[in-house]
Amino acid sequence: MGKEALFPGVNRRDFIKTCITVSAMLGLPVSMVSKVAAAAQKADNRPAVIWLHFQECTGCSESLLRSSHPAVANLILDMISLDYHETLMAGSGHQAEKSLHDSMNANNGKYILVIEGAIPTKD
Repeated sequence: MGKEALFPGVNRRDFIKTCITVSAMLGLPVSMVSKVAAAAQKADNRPAVIWLHFQECTGCSESLLRSSHPAVANLILDMISLDYHETLMAGSGHQAEKSLHDSMNANNGKYILVIEGAIPTKD
């Protein structure tokens, strides 16, 4: 994927202009523009989402997959970081559990938890 994918709708020229403007507003020397651009490209402001399934029929996931505004591809690739979703992820078993725990630890206190279905309260 090219660098254009990092900032959809923003061409390289506009991106560089923005970096120069930000650098100037902060009073940084021109030599810092490349560092500002690199930092902007590294920044991933997409919130981490962990989606857990309990007693459910996967209807909420089906609704998500069939959405069109935004399309699920745009949602997952551009707007959020869907770190764990049993139905949509490739891994399973221990690999999936590790992915869940890794995401929880890496985003401690900063992830969005989505619960699909009811949570049982009795044995």
